[in-house]
Amino acid sequence: MQAATIGSKLILITGCNKGVGYGILKNLASRTDNHSFIMAVRSAERGKKTLEEIEKEVPKLTERTAIHELDLASTESIDKFVKWLKDSGKKVDCLINNAGMAYKGDTFNEEVVRVTFQTNFYGTIDFTEKMLPLIVDSGKIITVTSSAGKLGRLTSEELKKKFDNPKITKDEVFALAKQFYDNVVDNTFESKGWPKQGYAMSKLCLNIYQRILGRNPEVVKRGIQVYGCCPGWVKTDMAGPKAPRSIEEGAKCPCDLVYLPWKVNPEWQGNFFYDSQLTSL
Repeated sequence: MQAATIGSKLILITGCNKGVGYGILKNLASRTDNHSFIMAVRSAERGKKTLEEIEKEVPKLTERTAIHELDLASTESIDKFVKWLKDSGKKVDCLINNAGMAYKGDTFNEEVVRVTFQTNFYGTIDFTEKMLPLIVDSGKIITVTSSAGKLGRLTSEELKKKFDNPKITKDEVFALAKQFYDNVVDNTFESKGWPKQGYAMSKLCLNIYQRILGRNPEVVKRGIQVYGCCPGWVKTDMAGPKAPRSIEEGAKCPCDLVYLPWKVNPEWQGNFFYDSQLTSL
């Protein structure tokens, strides 16, 4: 990918108090385009501290950054955020869905699956769809997902075919997510071809949703670009200290997608990127 000057954009980043989201904000704030930002974070207080820290290297960033609380696990929080943005009269040029969660360790049960999917899948989709009217025409939706969410995690060829169906619908991917949860509840998930991995399956469902969103009639009509991407295994609180990549390295791919030409490329639309390259699921 070749970076270019794209002019000043209003960029909304979820989950940017720390980790990869922090790296994305710092990377884009350091560019010469003088972008403005909305930090959508669970704690506004921590957001202010994050902003002050970055401002030591990027002077006057506070003057072009707004902070508002958002918890993707809460429909009420999502609705409050969307109302706040709508009432502000602003529309964003680029939405970067970075917020996500994962349980540490090997704990796996229906509660782990339910909580993980609520943020990583259902909440992210709910927020994205409610944000659509507040994204400019020819804008971008970039979702930080994971290479953990690839089809190879499944041991059932039937499941792989269902997920990889080029005409899969939103209802169908939601039904597959529910099927995974139900199979965990009745402890038949392994025999049905699912892995013992709630995080990976939440990201697989989210990766497939990017394809669906990319061909959404409203998205197509308005020329909004849709991409999913993996930052790699990055040293963060969520991924742990053994991860080989720095936060700066993890932020590179989503930031490169911001700097793709601001016109839909049918080959890339709704698809998945790793190391800034188009990658198959």
